[in-house]
Amino acid sequence: MNPSITGKNTRSLSDCLPIFGFALALCYFMYGVAIRELPRDLSDYSGHVYVYIATFTGESALKGWMMSPYYLWHAVVLFFKTVLKLPIEVSAAASSCIFYLASYFVTVFMTEKWGSHKGLSFSASFTGFFSFALTMIQPIWLSYLDAGASRSVGVFSFNPLYSPTHMAARPFALLCFMLMIDLMELARERESFFFGLGRIKTLVVLSILLFISAAAKPVFAEMFIPAVGIMMLTECVVSFVRNKECGRKYLKEFLLPAFCAAVPTIVFILAMFFLFINMGGSYTDTEGVVITPFLQVWSIYSENIPLSMLFMMSFPIYILIIDSKNFLRSGIGKLGTVSFIIGFLEAAFLGEGGDKLGHGNFIWPMMFGILLLWASAMLHFLTMEKKADSKFTRFLICIGWILILIHVHYGFQYLFEVFGWDLMIF
Repeated sequence: MNPSITGKNTRSLSDCLPIFGFALALCYFMYGVAIRELPRDLSDYSGHVYVYIATFTGESALKGWMMSPYYLWHAVVLFFKTVLKLPIEVSAAASSCIFYLASYFVTVFMTEKWGSHKGLSFSASFTGFFSFALTMIQPIWLSYLDAGASRSVGVFSFNPLYSPTHMAARPFALLCFMLMIDLMELARERESFFFGLGRIKTLVVLSILLFISAAAKPVFAEMFIPAVGIMMLTECVVSFVRNKECGRKYLKEFLLPAFCAAVPTIVFILAMFFLFINMGGSYTDTEGVVITPFLQVWSIYSENIPLSMLFMMSFPIYILIIDSKNFLRSGIGKLGTVSFIIGFLEAAFLGEGGDKLGHGNFIWPMMFGILLLWASAMLHFLTMEKKADSKFTRFLICIGWILILIHVHYGFQYLFEVFGWDLMIF
């Protein structure tokens, strides 16, 4: 699994064939998942397609939109349905494939840029596998241990392949993650990792992509904006304590502009909740956001929450155990960790009153927090592998790859179950 050091900065088209090969495999699997999820009455696919049937059939665009205000995935489905005249099931599956592939290629970009910044050049086969793995990894699931009433219940995944809207927001979430890392580096007067856009352009693009992510599903922004706000406010206070001039500069050039960049998304989310709690739609049976006892909602899904967390977070936990000092000092480590903590606290304390309390809708932000912590841990792991200089550290690296492959195994297990194929499970 070691990335090969080739010294190349660019690849020819033929060198990229493994990357396109993994993309084709991902597209095949995800198209199959969508087609097989649609007939299931309680699946997210069924809900989002047939709840919106009034829109897709041209009966009433407003009626369909009111059922759920995050509309990006549905808009792509509508394009395939009305412009290309494809059947509704094919339109839904093809739309999902577009977003799955977007997540995959964003991860390819992230991996290549990270390697370039750290002095690593990965083979196309490695980059393809790494990006494919991060797009389909699933939590560990042991049928004879209680970590939820059934598979995928209580042990939440950062790749909920059954949720088209969540996966539609995923590529924009990863792009916002990279842009924020760049902004953190620029604030420290260092070279940016991923885009090299400069401060103003980074803020503008971040604002646009954050808004698009909310249009796909607002739960990422619900986690990311508080996480970034806490990090930047803390940094601003520390800067003031160390040097008032540096603190004022950070406040003027980074903290306030970052808040302004988030304002359009904040307004969109607040308007969405206000309009749809008061006007009906899919929010008819809710009493609004409520503060619940600690982990009350999650307890509906799992009788053993610590075990559930271990099953979904084994690799990031492992990285924190073996290299927490360096990981938490890095920008990606800080952002990934704070994102997970904020997402976890939202899942632990927030719920919707009335009949929708048991829906666990505030667990979705945590799942994006899990994504960012996993992505941070995997990128940091590549750096650790490069620096491994003893038999013991190489042994620790091997254990890390084993953990990743175990999670990949459960990704395939999930796919094989959907397709009705047999695959040995631990």
